[in-house]
Amino acid sequence: MIDGHIHYIEYMGADRLNQIVEEYHYDGIALQCIPDSAGREVLGDAIRYREQCPVPVYIFGGIRREVYRLPEDELRTALVWEARNLMTKGCTGIKMLEGKPNIRKYYPIPDFDQSVWEDYWAYLEQEQIPVYMHVNDPEEFWDASQVTEFAKKAGWFYDETYVNNEDQYRQMQNVLERHPKLRILFPHFYFMSRQLPRLSELLDQFENVRIDITPGSELFYNLSEDREHAIRFFEKYQDRICYGSDIGARVLVAEEPKLLSMEESRSRIRLITEFLETKGDYPLRPDGYYISVTDRTMHGLGLDNKMLDKIYSENFFAFYQGRIRQKTLDKIAAAKRGRCIKNRKIIPY
Repeated sequence: MIDGHIHYIEYMGADRLNQIVEEYHYDGIALQCIPDSAGREVLGDAIRYREQCPVPVYIFGGIRREVYRLPEDELRTALVWEARNLMTKGCTGIKMLEGKPNIRKYYPIPDFDQSVWEDYWAYLEQEQIPVYMHVNDPEEFWDASQVTEFAKKAGWFYDETYVNNEDQYRQMQNVLERHPKLRILFPHFYFMSRQLPRLSELLDQFENVRIDITPGSELFYNLSEDREHAIRFFEKYQDRICYGSDIGARVLVAEEPKLLSMEESRSRIRLITEFLETKGDYPLRPDGYYISVTDRTMHGLGLDNKMLDKIYSENFFAFYQGRIRQKTLDKIAAAKRGRCIKNRKIIPY
């Protein structure tokens, strides 16, 4: 199992994340590098964590947000430089949180289909650099009657002063039409778990696009409500869906530094795996950590082992095709055989 969507900063505790890795027999993890609530960059933390982690670690580095304050002619060059610099430092790919509405409000990030981005997208497409790009948020975050208290506290209730979700979907459609070979993954089901026909159209049009099943919990509630449609979707796109948990995300948005919650991490993993693996109905109850809804009945997908293998690991490797050295593959095989591998160091790609 490869968890392709984890967040890490040193004060959350390397030992705690290592415990999750060992407890769930992860064969590898991908760290998505975004600043914490105080603006602290985490790429250095991720590189240091990789040095001591017992399994391979794939790092997706983020563009420094201060570059968006540059004049447009300088920004065009800076974006490409940032991407090249991240790859030079040993990153596996790029993490972009720029499509999250609150980030776009606080930083002068241009629309993604504007010309200032053109060299950047062309570089990523040419080099086939994998990109995790967060675009929008759950539909509920634009609806005061549906947004959760946690989201409100985190600053994720969006009124008319924030970028509109449909505007961002239009921008990314334009980008993909210009650069159809971009190797890009939209986390959280592209926030279209209520719009599977629309998501299908996107995946049919652009063969390099992937999605992941990283929570919010609303993703699973929406899929559960239309189980038969969801099963057909997973069957058709079983090669395009990746596993991720978003472990560590709440540490980064917390107002004060805190340790990684083991209970919340386990709750996230259980939410995902139970839904994918359980065939038929099962109860979901609030646990006080990540699941906070009242009791509800979930309609599990009961995917077969072949599909689960693809979602849990194979699709991640396909996503970042050609960037795994044989030495890394050997280490993965050794981890699967149950060896205790210490002082692991992943070679920069």
